[in-house]
Amino acid sequence: MAWGFARLGHRTERAEKLFSGVAKQLIQRTWQFKPQDVGTTLWSFATAEYIDYDAFRAGVSRLNYKHIRSFKVLNGSLYKLTFLGILSFCAIQPQEMSNTVWALATAGFAPQHIRAFDTTLVPASQRPTKDMITNDPITECFAAVASETMRRPHEFKDQELKDVLWSFSKIGVRHPVLFQKIAKHIVGRNGRGFSSFSSQGLGNTLWSFAKQAQLSLEVIDTLGDSVKLVSTGRLAVYETSCLDNGEDVIKRLFVRAAEAGINMGLHRFTNQDLSNTVWAYSTLGMLHAGFFKQTENEVVSRLRQKRNKFRGQEVSNILWSFATLNAQPELEMVDALSSYAASECSGKNGYDEYSIARMFGQRQELANLAWSCAVIGRYPKELMNILYTGLVGTSNDPQHMNTVFNDDGLQKSSIMTMYYVQVAADVEAADLRLSLPVGFPNGWGEDEDHKHVKSDENDLIQMSSSMLTLTVSKLQRSVSRAFDNIGFDNILEHVIDTNQIKDEYGIQLPQTPKEFLSIDIANIGKQIGIEVDGPGHFVRLIDNPSKSTTVASLENQFDDRGEHRVNGPTILKHRLLSHLGWDIIHLPYWEYQELGGDTDKESAYCQSLLEQSSKW
Repeated sequence: MAWGFARLGHRTERAEKLFSGVAKQLIQRTWQFKPQDVGTTLWSFATAEYIDYDAFRAGVSRLNYKHIRSFKVLNGSLYKLTFLGILSFCAIQPQEMSNTVWALATAGFAPQHIRAFDTTLVPASQRPTKDMITNDPITECFAAVASETMRRPHEFKDQELKDVLWSFSKIGVRHPVLFQKIAKHIVGRNGRGFSSFSSQGLGNTLWSFAKQAQLSLEVIDTLGDSVKLVSTGRLAVYETSCLDNGEDVIKRLFVRAAEAGINMGLHRFTNQDLSNTVWAYSTLGMLHAGFFKQTENEVVSRLRQKRNKFRGQEVSNILWSFATLNAQPELEMVDALSSYAASECSGKNGYDEYSIARMFGQRQELANLAWSCAVIGRYPKELMNILYTGLVGTSNDPQHMNTVFNDDGLQKSSIMTMYYVQVAADVEAADLRLSLPVGFPNGWGEDEDHKHVKSDENDLIQMSSSMLTLTVSKLQRSVSRAFDNIGFDNILEHVIDTNQIKDEYGIQLPQTPKEFLSIDIANIGKQIGIEVDGPGHFVRLIDNPSKSTTVASLENQFDDRGEHRVNGPTILKHRLLSHLGWDIIHLPYWEYQELGGDTDKESAYCQSLLEQSSKW
């Protein structure tokens, strides 16, 4: 009965009483509910948004190690049961398990021991014991379902497999062993492949793998030096994915998924499917140029013909993904997104803060879009006016904007993003006369005591937009010494703040000084900068696209190099520094490492780089 009400979408007072009654029965006589009853009941609660913590805990207590594995010893022999044809009656079925963890994740009930299964990053001494796991029914339920999914993945339908993976990632639980096992089940020798997956199943599966890796940022932030990983930011996400699954496996998974999507036809993807899929590629820093070109064509067609209604987050995620990966979309795509946003945000009296908030929901989405336009170098007038109006309003009233968007102010990363966008637009689209409020960012940021709780994708900007990196690597020090040896005076990590930009370059920024850009190795007198581009500056090309022409225009420094292409943040930083009068030379990490520490070769190499500069 509860299932029927949930399927039909009933949200009446009588439906609420029904769910309440079922919840009470589940709590009072849990032992009488079969696993199928539990899965269906919890699925119904989550679907109907009926949240009862005690009922959920009671239900999942029926799906633990003991109950899920009890069928193995019934009548003494698994083979005997199979032969007799009664295994299906005593085994807990994949649908029951996937429904249960899906319900937990959807309702927001996380395990008490959220890092229990992270064997990649979390030291064994900081993971819970088995007794600790079994003392929390939600943790044990996730553990038992993972164990069974790994043991018999072939019994799970595509949707059931996808739902298990999605549930772990959605609730924030990393389980590298589970994800590696399923990745190999899909794309390993004689794997099931993606050909039978729906567009939603494909998109959600890739999203789940990318989210697993992105969760590493939270682990690093929480555990600090005890984490078994030395990288941070975008590179940490990619490296975590490789450590979890194996680099060859994760690349093969995303290649096969792209090929399956193309063969399926992107017209079968919903807007959310497209958004989830390209977000997954961009989060891991992997570009399948063929899939992205077809996605671009499909998105432009839908926008032009108004065949599908896009949500603000979908618009933001799609353009952010293209910009982050430096996928080089045609400018028509940006213009089409601009026209669509203008039509959706405009009412009888045009657009205002409220109409923009209705479409985009969060100001972070607006900051994502503004940053994406700056990376791509296209600033449609209508879209930029909408973005600035949504981010900072028109009356220099931070509290009013907080009320409109029901937030506590702009996130720190969004404020930095707007600095970058403002400088880029002031030079590249001066006719738009965009400006930040007087006194910005004072009063515009989140109160330290009332910081916004992150949603699933709230660290998109944090991962992509920062151009202020003040850590000095061993490689940077070695490169700096090599340049010293050939008479190139330099300092490490030269910082440019907003006051310098205003005073020395005439670009109008707010009065409050803020560190803005950093250059790895700088000769300040000649304004020559050396950027030591480590792995975090590059996108991995996982198909074989034709040679890029768009990035080659930047003095041939940004030509695709084998399977590497510089990413969007690196492109934007180069342009900003160039606008500020700096001659920036890029040093790919692998070229320097191939010199093997030979000082003569290092000197010759550095001299050849300096010869690229007209200022030397």
